Amino acid sequence: MNQDFWNEVQKLAQSNARLVTKTGAPFELIDATETRLLVCVSTGAEHSLNRANLEKAIRLLQSGVELSGPKDYHDQVADDRPAYAWALLYALGYIK
Repeated sequence: MNQDFWNEVQKLAQSNARLVTKTGAPFELIDATETRLLVCVSTGAEHSLNRANLEKAIRLLQSGVELSGPKDYHDQVADDRPAYAWALLYALGYIK
């Protein structure tokens, strides 16, 4: 499961996918290594998201934990760019 998830993330990053946060802030996926995802926000700043934290979120979701927004991601997964992490999981269909 985790490798399939990460393959999806890498494909999105290779295509420079543009996503939006729950509040509508745009950002772009620009690179995905084996350990992190790099995003670029509208100001041009780049931020990285840790792969292990994203995979932890998926495990929690699959066990029935709800992540209804970035605050839940922050509180239950990690303080690791929760708005972008939550938006990615939502875009990929892990969060409904």
